Amino acid sequence: MIRRASAFCAGLALAFAVRADTATAPAATSGVVPLTLDAVLSSSRERYPQVLAAREKVRAEAGKLLSSQGAFDPYAEQTSRSRLSGYYDGRYTSAKVVQPFADFSSSIYGGYKVSGGDFPIYEDEAFTLDAGEIKIGAVFSLLRDRDIDERRAKLRDSRIALDQSELDAMLTRVRVQHDAMTAYADWIAAGEALAVYRDLLQLAEARNEGLDIRIQEGDLASVYLNENRQYILRRRGFVVEAERKLVAAANKLSLYLRQADGTPRLPLEAELPRRWPNPPAAIDPGSIDAAIRAALRARPEVGVLAADIERERLNLALGKNQLKPRIDLNLEAARDFGSGDPTRVGTDAIVRLDVTIPIETRKARGQIDAAQANLSRLDLDRRLLEERIDVEIRTLANDLSAAYRFVDLATQEVEQADVLSRAERDRFAEGASDFFLVNLREEAAANARVREIEAHLRYLGALADFYAATVQREPLGLGGS
Repeated sequence: MIRRASAFCAGLALAFAVRADTATAPAATSGVVPLTLDAVLSSSRERYPQVLAAREKVRAEAGKLLSSQGAFDPYAEQTSRSRLSGYYDGRYTSAKVVQPFADFSSSIYGGYKVSGGDFPIYEDEAFTLDAGEIKIGAVFSLLRDRDIDERRAKLRDSRIALDQSELDAMLTRVRVQHDAMTAYADWIAAGEALAVYRDLLQLAEARNEGLDIRIQEGDLASVYLNENRQYILRRRGFVVEAERKLVAAANKLSLYLRQADGTPRLPLEAELPRRWPNPPAAIDPGSIDAAIRAALRARPEVGVLAADIERERLNLALGKNQLKPRIDLNLEAARDFGSGDPTRVGTDAIVRLDVTIPIETRKARGQIDAAQANLSRLDLDRRLLEERIDVEIRTLANDLSAAYRFVDLATQEVEQADVLSRAERDRFAEGASDFFLVNLREEAAANARVREIEAHLRYLGALADFYAATVQREPLGLGGS
């Protein structure tokens, strides 16, 4: 009964496929094509509002990432100054282009400055030769902000947020596809149950004519006809209830089966596959450990938690960075061109070192303590999540194996109930059986068929749960997304 995992992974899609060797669907003559699972999963994947909303969230986070990258965009600065009165008439204009870099929190710059008139001695730096001054330089952080700073932290946090939004979107897709699969299975089960009760009603209605003839011939008492009419009314009640459940299942399925404009489409009864699909084989118990390892790599919840851990590590790095002194190295070269003061002639090479030492570090130490505590908490959450996933998958695999055996038992029960029902009808036709017992056998056979449908539904539901728990994209209709 138990097969290899490779057959298991493809099982549900094959189980729901409508094949040429099955009986022709009732709507085949009218041109209505039976609805397949692939069509439902494709519709929910592309048009379900929650899936579309998750995609938009990913787009929003991608926009935030682009905005964070803007911290390293080049920019230009320009300054002009003129004295309108007073003893000095100095004026100057300067322009500079700066390109920031992430490494060493560095930047390079180049600029041009030109001045005219006279300046006081305390503004001597504004003076240039008449053709102006060209300047280039670079700034490097040697200690604080060398490995991490606020701009890079924001950029990394935006990447983490984008990764988390993509994981959340995958989690949404998995849940939606799982729900679409179960809704499709519920719809087929409701259609199968309706067919069982209609067949049961048809037996009673067909028998009514035979009973009427036998009563007219004096072979049976008229009470049998009244009793059969009572059974007809009872079975019509079964049909009405089954029709109600089919409509309810169709309404639920319409949430996932959508038209091109995104609006729900109600599946038709004529689109039901003719037969309940045979269940695929259950999972090989020897492959459970491998399935758990694969799930721990693929489950979006694990990835989201890992992203939270990465974010706290980033906060920890920022806190430690704030404890360090700031040592910024500025290398600059400047040269004036043209005529004027001879002291301005030549190239100036300038090295500047700026040092800032923090005295109080409460903010940094508080950030470090909070990040370390959060990392410890998240590590415990991660361990518990992994343990829960392990238990969940083992439980689902056990449920799957049991549900598969129930299908086999239910099928055998149907076979036996059908044998008894047919035999009892033959005995009644020969006058060797009781009318009450005939109806009892028929309804017992119908109930056995309903239990078989429920067993199929339980198994395929467990299969969908297992696919979702192990994030098997192909059976869920997600492909490589």
